[in-house]
Amino acid sequence: MEETAVRLFVTALEVALLLAVPLVAVVALVGIVIGVLQTVVQVQDQNVSFLPKLIAIAAVLSLGGATGLSLLVRLMVNALAALPKMVGH
Repeated sequence: MEETAVRLFVTALEVALLLAVPLVAVVALVGIVIGVLQTVVQVQDQNVSFLPKLIAIAAVLSLGGATGLSLLVRLMVNALAALPKMVGH
């Protein structure tokens, strides 16, 4: 029972990382680029970087949304299949 729970937990962490890391990386990259551009043109407004980050998130979600959804569906199927093993039947 513990082995099934640990395997399911590890799988859930892997899925969470696979879903979160691309978004965080793209937002960080866009933030750095916008920060450099703001420094060059001497515009120090926090609101300027919001729209490009939002567009970048939308682009990543539109490109990888189907893959992310399939990962979540597979995780849910595995979790539901593991329930009888975790209950002990």
